[in-house]
Amino acid sequence: MKKTTKLKYVLLWVISIGIFACSKDNSGPAGELSVKFANESGEFKIKRGDSVMLTALVENAEQPIYSWRLDGKIISTDLNCQFKEEGIGEYFVTFRVDAENGSVEKQVKVTVVDKLLPQINMPAEMVAYAGEDKVITADVLYADSAAYVWRLDGVIVSESKTYVHHQTSLGAQTLSLKVTNEDGVDMQVFSITTLPKPVPELFFDDGRYRIASNVSELRKMTVPLGRSLVLAPVICNISHPQSYVWKVDGVTQTATTEYFTFAPIAKGTYSITVTEQSTQAQATVQVTCTEQEGTYFRSITANSKATASTIYDYVPAPGQFVNYQIGSTKTQAMNDAQTWLNSNNTSGYLHIGAYGGYWISGFDHSVSNVANKPDLMINGNAFSGWSEPGIVWVMQDANGNGLPDDTWYELKGSQTGNPETKQRYAITYYKPKKAGANVLWTDNMGRTNSVDYNSYHSQAYYFPMFIAEEYYTLVGTCLESGVFSQGGIVYARDLPWGYVDNYNSDAAHTRNYFWIEDAINVDGTPANLTHIDFVKVHTGMAGKGAAVGEISTEACVPADLNFTK
Repeated sequence: MKKTTKLKYVLLWVISIGIFACSKDNSGPAGELSVKFANESGEFKIKRGDSVMLTALVENAEQPIYSWRLDGKIISTDLNCQFKEEGIGEYFVTFRVDAENGSVEKQVKVTVVDKLLPQINMPAEMVAYAGEDKVITADVLYADSAAYVWRLDGVIVSESKTYVHHQTSLGAQTLSLKVTNEDGVDMQVFSITTLPKPVPELFFDDGRYRIASNVSELRKMTVPLGRSLVLAPVICNISHPQSYVWKVDGVTQTATTEYFTFAPIAKGTYSITVTEQSTQAQATVQVTCTEQEGTYFRSITANSKATASTIYDYVPAPGQFVNYQIGSTKTQAMNDAQTWLNSNNTSGYLHIGAYGGYWISGFDHSVSNVANKPDLMINGNAFSGWSEPGIVWVMQDANGNGLPDDTWYELKGSQTGNPETKQRYAITYYKPKKAGANVLWTDNMGRTNSVDYNSYHSQAYYFPMFIAEEYYTLVGTCLESGVFSQGGIVYARDLPWGYVDNYNSDAAHTRNYFWIEDAINVDGTPANLTHIDFVKVHTGMAGKGAAVGEISTEACVPADLNFTK
């Protein structure tokens, strides 16, 4: 009997501890006491005689007491406050929460006016696709019982809140919206551009820009005998890719992902095709297996110089410093780039514009990969608080013809493998129809945005007008935009290491120095190159910083750090 009673007391003691522990663990809030308003701006506007419901959203408050005050007088003790004033003017209402775990006080502003005109709140640039309906719904404040009038190039096309835009021809048009309520009118003019309908597509990136005249050209790459080549296509407008079918000279391979490792056992030219199963989108690349690596290595001679000597391509993306107007030519752009390179100035840079803009240069000798030592120097003009990182690519002259028509390898950086870093990212820029207009773009993920025209650089076009086609596509690696605002000042954060024009913060890596041993295949595996002959740099972010404009990498003439005669 004693033993049973004692056991009962022990069980009750254990249970009480458990209850106390559970109560203690769950009684506190998940985080700090916080207050925000249903209207994020905390600003309201009403017409005299009307009222507005002010609502506070409170989180993590223990035993809270609420109060709303106007001119020191409590007007509500709830989370909601029905506000109404007859006098025209600005009123500042303070909400306060007092709780066991702290107190927070925040203020809202209510403006009372005699008349409340409609206020259109819509972006000035719109994109539609040829042959598809684009439903545009007016986003207007203070539009009770309002009347709507939409005009396209001056012609009324709708008198309801919604307008359905449908065009088959490409180009920009002027769309306007007029909204009228009992107190007045608001009107806004938009530019709506009809673009080609996005279609599922695969293609292989050979480092060149894509224009209408070269889209159908067969892409080519090389791989030295004894090495393997990892292939992966650029994937366009396929939201959920399924399995892939790879074929070499018509023979189906075992690979079923977007990556395929090709390891030829004999020199020759091979046709490699990949097909995405859900859309049947297909791409083909011609791969030539050349002599063994090092066959075409070019030693330093008495006439060699440490800096790159030849520009092979220069295609800037649109940008405020890109000044190729109507009448300019690609030859002119190439001459400008070669003049820059001939300067041997490792502190002067060539403007390449927004994301994807690039130049390709080559040395008059092969640059060796020296173990445990940086091999290349490419300066930029980054400073603390403002970096515009660019991606570095390298290539061997594997076929010995002196041209950068082999295979590009990216030099990895600190963001390689980051979920926010987009490999094989493609942007298509569209030529504006008038001077002073933003440059619209779409990407291979179905998104749209623009490179914005600003008042600080007044050239007519930011688009490089030596490109005759209506649009062109640039491909590469895109890093997450580092632009942010703090205290009213715009900053662009630096990255730890591995990028041009980057004020890197990693003390273990010397700014502007690059290692050939960091070259990777498209799947991120080491390329293990013994040397390189060509260098490509492209702007690595698709971001913009308000008045300072688009992110645009500034890269200087590359130099061989291992150069000795």
